Amino acid sequence: MTKFKQTIIAAILTGSFALTPSVSAKPTRGIEVAPNVVQTGNKVGDLQYWDGTKWVLIPSKLTATENSIAPTFALCAGVPTWILYSCPGTPPYEIGETGPAGGRVFHISDGGLHGLEAAPVDLPLATWGCAGVAITKANGFALGTGLANTTAAIAGCKETGTATKLADDYVFNGYSDWYLPSNDELTAMYAKIGPSAPAPLTNVGGFALNGYWSSTEIGANHAWTLFFGNGSQSFGIKLNPSSLRAIRSF
Repeated sequence: MTKFKQTIIAAILTGSFALTPSVSAKPTRGIEVAPNVVQTGNKVGDLQYWDGTKWVLIPSKLTATENSIAPTFALCAGVPTWILYSCPGTPPYEIGETGPAGGRVFHISDGGLHGLEAAPVDLPLATWGCAGVAITKANGFALGTGLANTTAAIAGCKETGTATKLADDYVFNGYSDWYLPSNDELTAMYAKIGPSAPAPLTNVGGFALNGYWSSTEIGANHAWTLFFGNGSQSFGIKLNPSSLRAIRSF
């Protein structure tokens, strides 16, 4: 891999140390380590590599685990990377990484082979729609019920520009199977990639500190909302515009 001989320098940092390899040492996997390089890390497992123009820091994941899986070290597209399952953007997926449609993964199942991803941006503010009309079968709370809620809301409400219709019409990277999340799906977004997520995933989804619609209806005039400023849930009035973020399953 001759391109990797652009003095790609990798060091797993345990504080600071100098790498002083023998001049006669030959890289066995195409990585050259520059002599007498001193780098300072913040914690065990921090990684720096030379991308041809500058040093790039990749934070350690040595203390992170998910489902009892410990991180491993790999080259992902030529970049030294700590991973829990696989290289980012390929299955199995991790919480917080880019999903198959280019969204942000916030729930996984089957060891990361399946899950839910949130669209990368909010859709325009919208009302929930059809105030005064109770939509049957749009009251699912649990993970996995957002699609059924959205389908039922669209079938029972012919208004245009509603939150469920905007989510259903959303297309990104050629994927058109997006929908408005259920109450529990919305809560998972807030907890896993929203303002409540632990570092380094705190609000990696880029949410506003607004109230967001779920697809879970509460009678004829209300639907569940979640305020991303503090995580509080409330009965949103269908006539009031609120933020919304589409999701999809994979």
